Amino acid sequence: MLVLVVALFQTFTITSVSGQDISPIVDDRVGSEVVNNPEVSQDRVKRPGWDLGAVISAAYDDNIFLARENARADHVYRIGPMISYAKGDATEGEGGFAKLAYNPTAVFYSKNSTENRIDHQAAWTAGWRGKATVITYEGGVRQTADATADAGRKTDRLETANGLRVAWTPREKITTELAVGHAKTDYKDPSLFDSRNIYGEAAWKYAYSPKTTAGLAYRATYLSVEGSDKQLAHQVTGRLNWKPREKIGIQLEAGAEDRKTSNGSEINPVLEGRIEWQVRENTSLYATAYQREVASSYLAGQNYRLIGFTAGIAQKMGLKWTTRLEGGHETASYRQVSGTGDGNREDRMWFIKPSLEYKISEKVDVQAFYRASKNSSTREDLGYDQNLIGLQLNYQF
Repeated sequence: MLVLVVALFQTFTITSVSGQDISPIVDDRVGSEVVNNPEVSQDRVKRPGWDLGAVISAAYDDNIFLARENARADHVYRIGPMISYAKGDATEGEGGFAKLAYNPTAVFYSKNSTENRIDHQAAWTAGWRGKATVITYEGGVRQTADATADAGRKTDRLETANGLRVAWTPREKITTELAVGHAKTDYKDPSLFDSRNIYGEAAWKYAYSPKTTAGLAYRATYLSVEGSDKQLAHQVTGRLNWKPREKIGIQLEAGAEDRKTSNGSEINPVLEGRIEWQVRENTSLYATAYQREVASSYLAGQNYRLIGFTAGIAQKMGLKWTTRLEGGHETASYRQVSGTGDGNREDRMWFIKPSLEYKISEKVDVQAFYRASKNSSTREDLGYDQNLIGLQLNYQF
């Protein structure tokens, strides 16, 4: 079945086409405002032609708007088709390729029916492969109104992202990449701040062996946030994609960023990393870590620095049952980068999510899950406790 799930990296582009997927129901990153640019996964969409599925969920959420006080509980129902199309091969051979995924989701509330809506998320990749050159255009769009920890309430928003990447491999093991891209977030609420960023990137990659690829990247980003002065960031990172053993895979991007704002400039570390380990045939583990800078949509002229990690374990029990346990912690430290104000806010967030999956057939599986999360904020009007319990059904036509 074509099940598209959230990947954990926003800027991890070790391969010439970075692959990130669509999340149908639950975002398992610690801070729900950490939004990936939606892109079609090169790993998940394999079957050529059209593919159609459906995702249905029913959940009880005791804090649907992530409020600190007077939390509103409700039963939330989501239903939507998963439509995809694939043609050509983006990783091998020559010629054109294209991949597309679209997931409209109807969201219904039992008690708060005025909040009913339809979310939309689409992602695409298209390009051409030659003997030594790959040209790829990728992009995505998402419209949603889910609450975020940054704002502490629902945020009706439209997110778009587009990028063009050219990879040239003049020799068997050496690849040079050039990329440009644009992303923006527009909020319906006039009290929240829209943002735009434009970036350019140059990267070099060396395939040391079939199991080890190392690289170096430079990225310049121009960020514009409504109500604030412009920001310019220069980032240099080293990248590693390493498979030391058949059952262990490591992806790492680490380096430093020099960010210039109207209140000065700072040099800070940046990090995106993931390790996957197939402990034995029926047991797998993963762990991630990250540090990055994000502009606040809620507090004028402020950025927050995210430092976090997530981890999970999956255990198959026979042919049909799988249990999972996932969790993570994140710190969001705010500071004033434009104008004057109180930039002393700090949020400490964690989540834990056990789940149980049953594969009814090759086309149908069902998952029961529970997700507990908490945000301890230094601001008296923000922070939340949330408990979410529910069922999700995935079906392929």
